[in-house]
Amino acid sequence: MPNLISKSKLTTAILMACLAVTAISTKAMAEKTAPAWPIKVPLIPTKFDWLLLKNGELLAGDLISMYQDEVEFDSDEIGIVTIKLKDIAQIRSKDIMSIRLDNDEVHQGQLLITEDRISFIDKPGVSFPRSTLLTIAASEKSGESLWDGNISFGMNFKSGNSERFDYTAQAHASRLTASSRITLNYTGIFAEVEDPDSGDTVKTEESHRLIASYDWYYSRNIFFRLPSFEYYTNEFTNIEHQLTLGVAAGYKIYDEPDSKWDVFAGPSVQYTKFDQVQNDEKDDDTSPVLVVGTDYERDITDDIEYFFSYNVKFVSTESGSIIHHVETGIEIEVVNDFDIELTAIIDSVEDPIPDENGELPEATDVLFIVGLKYSF
Repeated sequence: MPNLISKSKLTTAILMACLAVTAISTKAMAEKTAPAWPIKVPLIPTKFDWLLLKNGELLAGDLISMYQDEVEFDSDEIGIVTIKLKDIAQIRSKDIMSIRLDNDEVHQGQLLITEDRISFIDKPGVSFPRSTLLTIAASEKSGESLWDGNISFGMNFKSGNSERFDYTAQAHASRLTASSRITLNYTGIFAEVEDPDSGDTVKTEESHRLIASYDWYYSRNIFFRLPSFEYYTNEFTNIEHQLTLGVAAGYKIYDEPDSKWDVFAGPSVQYTKFDQVQNDEKDDDTSPVLVVGTDYERDITDDIEYFFSYNVKFVSTESGSIIHHVETGIEIEVVNDFDIELTAIIDSVEDPIPDENGELPEATDVLFIVGLKYSF
């Protein structure tokens, strides 16, 4: 009997302790209170486009485009951001947008994209599997601009025993629709140094390159460049003017959220006006061209991207035989719409054209650029 009484008292003590702990925990939880989140997201967007990430983050701003499984979004507070489509739970647009599916159909409407479906707020009953989505672009019906782009500028100055000043300017603009893309790219390079003997400033580099192209998407992996145009001038490589006009077919070897690889090839025609030639030589040449090229991008981290672009032109001997152009480097996101670019540009001509004195320019030019890029 005494043992039973002792056990009963022990059980009672344990129960009382558990109740005390429960009461303390309940009181602590009751003390941890917070008001509701002070945010109201409209079911139907009117002022902003809304983008909900799978981790619960919510962005308000303007949906720019979706291309190669990456969504470009201009957040009202953060600025322009690029987000992988696989990380997005939902998109709602305030304006009419244009989408292209992988069966080549184009549809327009006020978008409502969930994790598995594409539908339209203004067209109930119309929907498609999200897996069929190829591109998103602004619709001309929305009244929004279909253009976006960026500009970058790099400068180097040295003083002391000698002075050197050089700068580079680059600009990119693109107009993206659901089935096509127009791209414009410009690179300008200028450099001058002080002559140590005379003290005069001597220009040592000046070149300009403008590239324009129109891409039509035939399918998810195949595109046609109809046409492509390039203008180039560089008196230090004996090129007064060089114009190339052509067409090309392209194929996406792979197109993943963190890496992309395209190849393209096609015929062109090139006209070259030389800066100086020997007395018995022509000062210009028109040549058929075969262009082969590739573009590669890969995200090293969320803030660092590696890029590589290369094309080679097979031309006549009078125009240089084989012309190579390489641009490669990394892009580092700094803040909002600003990035730092570290770029190497390599130009090489198999058979350079001699000047009026019979002197050959260097076959290969290599330039390294540190620039600050602003996206708009």
